Amino acid sequence: MKKFNSFLARFMLVLLALHGLMGAFTLLRLTASNCKPLSYILLAALLLHGILGILLSKDAVREGMRTGRWYLKENASFWLIRLSGFIILLSVWFHITAYTTTVNGVFFLREFTTLRFFSQIIFISAILIHLLCATKPWMIKRGLLKYEERTADYILVYSIFSVLFLFALISYFIYWNF
Repeated sequence: MKKFNSFLARFMLVLLALHGLMGAFTLLRLTASNCKPLSYILLAALLLHGILGILLSKDAVREGMRTGRWYLKENASFWLIRLSGFIILLSVWFHITAYTTTVNGVFFLREFTTLRFFSQIIFISAILIHLLCATKPWMIKRGLLKYEERTADYILVYSIFSVLFLFALISYFIYWNF
């Protein structure tokens, strides 16, 4: 189950990059392409990854409840990955409903309010935190001896993508409100 979840995470990274780039270019009004099947596949993969993450974490939670010792400091990265994943699962609904709606089969843009803006900031931040915390353990699990250099490369790529996504989000918010 761990290997499948690791494969699923890599598959989701590719889908997330494509979805994020398409969304950013749409928010920046550089394209009007729409690839709903990609979004639905990413959502299904996200939900499956979340369910597998919960199942794989149950032993740690059960042991913490049994002994009363959670080792939060020692396993800060482990618990931060779980917390950010939980926030992602909660805020994905706000992401799905933030931009568009359909009324009687007609597609409309929603007004992009401050609340929607901040919900998307939280969503992007939770994804970035999740990826940053999970990269080092993922590299070690894959058996990479020089994981420090690769981890830095991944973090750089995540950061560049996140800056682009945040720039597009801020631009879209300014476009709607000013």
